Amino acid sequence: MPTVVLKNPPAGLPKQIQVSDDAKVGGEGAVYFSVDGKFAVKIYHRPRPEKEQLLQYVMRLFSKLPPEQERFILPPLALIESVDGQRRVGFVMRRVPPNYQELVRFILNPVCAAEQFRQGKTWSHYLKVARSIANAIVVLHGKGCAHSDIHFRNFLVNLDEGDAVMLEIDGVVVAGFLPPQVAGMIGFMAPEILTQGEKPSERTDRHSLAVLILHTLLFRNVMLPLIDYDDDPNKSEELGWGQYALFSEHPKDNRHRPRNLGLPLYRRGALSYRILTPALQRLTERALIDGLRNPELRPSSRECEEALATAYDELWGCWQCRQYFPYPYWLHPVQRRACPFCGERCRPPYPVVLELYEERQRHNFVSIGRRIVLGDGFRILADMVEPTRKPPLTIRNERVVGHVELDTSQGQYRLVNEEDGVWTARSPDGTQRFTAQKGQSLPIIKGYFVHFGDGKRLAVIAE
Repeated sequence: MPTVVLKNPPAGLPKQIQVSDDAKVGGEGAVYFSVDGKFAVKIYHRPRPEKEQLLQYVMRLFSKLPPEQERFILPPLALIESVDGQRRVGFVMRRVPPNYQELVRFILNPVCAAEQFRQGKTWSHYLKVARSIANAIVVLHGKGCAHSDIHFRNFLVNLDEGDAVMLEIDGVVVAGFLPPQVAGMIGFMAPEILTQGEKPSERTDRHSLAVLILHTLLFRNVMLPLIDYDDDPNKSEELGWGQYALFSEHPKDNRHRPRNLGLPLYRRGALSYRILTPALQRLTERALIDGLRNPELRPSSRECEEALATAYDELWGCWQCRQYFPYPYWLHPVQRRACPFCGERCRPPYPVVLELYEERQRHNFVSIGRRIVLGDGFRILADMVEPTRKPPLTIRNERVVGHVELDTSQGQYRLVNEEDGVWTARSPDGTQRFTAQKGQSLPIIKGYFVHFGDGKRLAVIAE
């Protein structure tokens, strides 16, 4: 077993690491795994003379990440001094657990997803993965760098937990200092890279991120060209992703629109971006319609992460196929609302939909663009009612402040208070008012306002 000696390892890392003989060999280098299962070591085949200097900059850039950020990426931890006594250029990083697999395995096409659904996974697992992907890019962009190679083979995923970890952090781009080492993978790279020779940057990352998020949620590449643009297959591909790049659901151009678009997935349909929450629909349009040729209009990674985080609050379960999907409260009449997976119509009792508001000035509440879909037995979590909190990565340990009950005798939902403060509900004209202390409940009536207490959010019963 080879022995890897590290150069000035930081506290917590050993001076020497033993690795197995087996390696994952790529075009740039080979990755070996330590025998104790804790680390991975990347050794470059033919490094550039300045490679170590660039790696040291990357290490400094990501040296003090909090655990909640470091979980999404694999930054270099220390440089390599030698392997079995021979001078080599490379670095050590932590190892992702062996049960993590390449994202492409789960999202390449609907067949891959269907196999996971048969094993008990649901679309909500994919939504969590998409949020983890966005979080990884938020970490990079927050440090002033870009990745330049965002695609479905550069993420390792634990679908059970909805976790994703990004690879190839050693190749990040920093304008004016760290140049891009690759242009990206065709299918995910921004069209201006192909048409104008644009160098990868945070702006091109935004396109790649949007395409990957949608591929993760819809199990297809929404930019896939469906017609030939040249007799030469390579030239046709370059034109289809570059000069003639087109969002498959462009409202005025259907050249790349799948024939089975909008049919239920379990009937060999192609999922439409219109099954997503309104917030995600708007970001899709900004990224791939408005921003396709105008990079400045593309949403940031932070905006994508926030929209994915709140999308979990809008999920509803299909009574027929047991799949989860964003409840389409924006479709009217209600009879149009159906499961995008099996096509079954949503049935009563329909969920209640809350629109959340926050107090900007005294008694002046402003919509925060977040909605909550609730049904019988659904829990109200602290992040839903407290302005300072954001949706957690997992609700496993999140504080429950209330829940919803269906009063079958009245055919009405009620909101049960489980915290010490007093909740109030009132009619729009103020003529009716209800209060609920801990253990008591409020009626949920369309159009009514529900206030969760001083300093807390206000909810309007939208549906």
